[in-house]
Amino acid sequence: MRILISGGGTGGHIYPALAVARELSDRYDAELLYLGDVNGLETDLVPRAGIPFAAVEAGKFRRYLSRRTFSDLARVPKGIRQAMEIVRQFRPHAAFTSGGYVAVPAGFAARRFGAPLLMHQQDVSPNLSNRLLTPFASRISVSFPDSLRYFPRRKTALTGNPVREDILHATRWPQADCKRAFGLNPHDPVLLVTGGSQGARHLNQVTARLLPQLLPRCQVLHISGDRTYNETRAAAEPAFTERPEWRGRYVLRAYLTDRMAGALAASDIVLCRSGASTLTELATLGLPSVLVPLPPGFTGSPQAVNAAMFRQAGAAELIADKELTVDRLASVLLPLLENDARRTLMANAAAALAHPEAAAVLADTVAELAKRRGAD
Repeated sequence: MRILISGGGTGGHIYPALAVARELSDRYDAELLYLGDVNGLETDLVPRAGIPFAAVEAGKFRRYLSRRTFSDLARVPKGIRQAMEIVRQFRPHAAFTSGGYVAVPAGFAARRFGAPLLMHQQDVSPNLSNRLLTPFASRISVSFPDSLRYFPRRKTALTGNPVREDILHATRWPQADCKRAFGLNPHDPVLLVTGGSQGARHLNQVTARLLPQLLPRCQVLHISGDRTYNETRAAAEPAFTERPEWRGRYVLRAYLTDRMAGALAASDIVLCRSGASTLTELATLGLPSVLVPLPPGFTGSPQAVNAAMFRQAGAAELIADKELTVDRLASVLLPLLENDARRTLMANAAAALAHPEAAAVLADTVAELAKRRGAD
């Protein structure tokens, strides 16, 4: 069977698609083609995963006004034409999309040539790309129960969000060994700070200023993002002027492509954004968190909706980005670091939201659609 896979722009869309692709390859021996954007992270991550890759010039549906908004929208028709030609040659039996603006031309093209489409909704509330694809989707899967109300009941199912294989493996890794792998003391708690694949400047700045209060209480594993690594390192430096011994309690990395599972497994609490893939990984590993959603654009903030759902479940604390200050973060984070019982309750609440079987369930659904189309 031939399966078209698409989803891109950020790791949050790419990694779930790769998880489904791996299941389709391993269990169904499917012939795969991943359709991505020429400017997305998928141009690096997908070939590295050993999956055939094709790229189109997908226009980006931005959450904010920008000079590039109109030029990007002008690229949409070109991206659709490119996707049509790629799909015409590949002739897929079915397609799977995991979100992101590139999913629109991929999904349109697949349906234009008769391939059934399983569209996956990651965030609680659908973004513009999935709203556009919804009428064309043969099946729709959602990550969280709160998403079911946005889609036609007859073709929508709750499956959870696919998670990378290494995250599943990390559930069995000894935490002490994971801490040692980053040069950290296995007996002291670890706070993981991450802004996702693109980093988060505001989160980095506030964390760096809070280090004098954090480091006496915990170790900090800080993933800054490539673009803000140098400025984050400079912002953290004053914390070590009077206490040079604290350097061993602070580990700064630009990005951990292949070691993110280990970083999560080493953590006792996580300070992060609230994209759907991030929350899925927190749930899979049963990690308590303090969530700082991406600020809203003119279309709102899907991450804020995600974070509110996690907080309501008792799995996380929530701080709006506009309210994120050193004092506000200290008032939320420091009590959690000193309350093991509270963190345990939050961890259990997070674990209750996990669907570790999601990738397999979605692969089975795609294969079923492909077989109805005549695939072997």
